[in-house]
Amino acid sequence: MKNEPLEHNIYFVVQPLHFVSRALGLSPFHIDPNYTFPNKGGCTFCHVIQATVMILLLLYGLYNSVLTFVEYSDPMYNAVLRTVWIINVLVSHLTSILTLLFAVTRNRNHMTNMLLLLSRVDNKLFRNNSKQSAYSQQRSRVIKQLWIMLILFGTVGTSCTYSYSNGTWNWYMFLVSQILTDVINMGMILQYVNFVLMVKQRYQLVQHMLSEGAFTDDGNSSTRLDTEHFRGSRNKSSNKTFPIASVTNSNSLYTIRDLRLICSELCDVLHANNKSYEVLILLYVITILTITVPTTYYGVMTINLAVVENGLLQLYLKSAFILCDCAFMLLALLWLTVCCQTTTEEIRSTFFCIQKLLLYPNALGWSTSELKSFSSQLKNNKVEFNVCGFFTLNLQFFCTSLSVIFTYTLVLNQFSQGV
Repeated sequence: MKNEPLEHNIYFVVQPLHFVSRALGLSPFHIDPNYTFPNKGGCTFCHVIQATVMILLLLYGLYNSVLTFVEYSDPMYNAVLRTVWIINVLVSHLTSILTLLFAVTRNRNHMTNMLLLLSRVDNKLFRNNSKQSAYSQQRSRVIKQLWIMLILFGTVGTSCTYSYSNGTWNWYMFLVSQILTDVINMGMILQYVNFVLMVKQRYQLVQHMLSEGAFTDDGNSSTRLDTEHFRGSRNKSSNKTFPIASVTNSNSLYTIRDLRLICSELCDVLHANNKSYEVLILLYVITILTITVPTTYYGVMTINLAVVENGLLQLYLKSAFILCDCAFMLLALLWLTVCCQTTTEEIRSTFFCIQKLLLYPNALGWSTSELKSFSSQLKNNKVEFNVCGFFTLNLQFFCTSLSVIFTYTLVLNQFSQGV
């Protein structure tokens, strides 16, 4: 039974994303931790059947895609390019198939567990019935993400149809299969990123609580100066994201032990989220790298052909659509890395905030020993979005990926000239 209004329930935030995930077979039909479902076995069976049907469609699409690439003939489509594209098709379909398999096996209860952990944090973090406003704002961000992805997929699907299709049935089946894999893979990334962003927003609020602790009533000007330091743009935005009661003494609501417990549970959420998705994200990154290299090369060579052919408009449009497809993939990788990077920076900022508070011992009853223990906890529980030990999701990794794409595009160009 439901024990609180939906607007006060954390499921309200991810409800639009869950609807899309459920349609794709990426999550069970019911994930709300505040509900008890009498027919849970029937829902699980339907989910397994749905995932099985999707996997069979993907296997057929994989078979058709490999045959299409093997038979495809184009002057710029050399053996190396053909090999890289076939590898991409295999990896992208493998990512989607594993995503569906994990959704009915090891990750079946993942979204429910994440919501349960975050709900426990929110019960400690939110006061004065501020959940409804906070959850509504977070839900609106999820809806915006879904609309943006819908527009981008529509644009990319149209560009792929214009750029690659030769009008045969096999090519249309290949395009449908490729779009399906892209949608499933992006749905998986949306699940991962939104849980990361939800943790980030709660760290922002913790930092805001600590900033409030810098207030003293002695009228000391230096303390007021540091208060302005704490109330940076990031803290102001967190106060808007999480509307809390305006109080002079934050310590009357929260103790250092409360905040330490909250941060510990948020770290548990991040670690559990990474453990569930790290294999899938590794395959997703490989998919992006193996599609952007040949796609970029193909687009550049199409522009070169258009110049040779005295500027045919059709070739220029084709090359523009191909490069837009490549840009969409890179934007998806950039968004993933930026979300992880900013979350890491938010945790680091919380650590720095505690270091500033140590300059004002016993402020509002928060002793130096308590603050040092909190600082030590954040320092020891270092959060990094490491993917299977191969790389860490941050902007440095994204820049490295761009250099790899550029390098191998040049290699393909040199190889084609040599041939």
